[in-house]
Amino acid sequence: MARKKDNVESLDDSSNYNHKIMSMEEEKRNRLIQVAMQEFTKGYSLANTDEITRNAGISKGLLFHYFGSKKGLFLFLTRYAIQTVRREYLKVTFDSQDFLTNIWKVSLVARQLSFQYPVLYRFLGKAAFSFTEVFPEGVPGDLSGGFEEMMRQIYQNADRSLFRSDIDVDKACNIVIWTVKGYSDTLLAYGSELDNYQAHYDEIEQELEEYLQILRRILYR
Repeated sequence: MARKKDNVESLDDSSNYNHKIMSMEEEKRNRLIQVAMQEFTKGYSLANTDEITRNAGISKGLLFHYFGSKKGLFLFLTRYAIQTVRREYLKVTFDSQDFLTNIWKVSLVARQLSFQYPVLYRFLGKAAFSFTEVFPEGVPGDLSGGFEEMMRQIYQNADRSLFRSDIDVDKACNIVIWTVKGYSDTLLAYGSELDNYQAHYDEIEQELEEYLQILRRILYR
């Protein structure tokens, strides 16, 4: 699967077209996004807008002209990062109709993206742990990645004949998805540092593969 080098993409998502930041020159805009994400990897409360403006080479007044507040900047960056991940997920093509094989492929894509976009993934890791602090009124509903869309695609294209004839295929697919989600939730024990995940990726993938193999033996013909 061909992918771009790690960098900050242009803001080509339709939901960003009308944002004030689009009036900034592209190279300067991308530098600001990269610098701001890097600063927020310290955690929301520790991130300093003075450091962001100094490293991005813009005035603090201009930063707040574009984003209104530190929270506004954080929300923009979170949406931007999630949209980037969503676009990458939706580029994935599935040559097989084997539901379990494609679930496994998704896990490999997640690993590739974390190395392709290290700053972005470090930012998202910290951001997820900051949502309660930043959004006490509730997390905006659009802050979700492309995982759900990809799961729907995998489910819709699944070869149902691979499953045992004496089980409900819809329920079997739900069991697989719940297992993967439950396993993913256990990975929160590694905390918000991307390096902690990357150091254990081989172990994580091996363990997930073992779960999928068990499910294959139980659910498939």
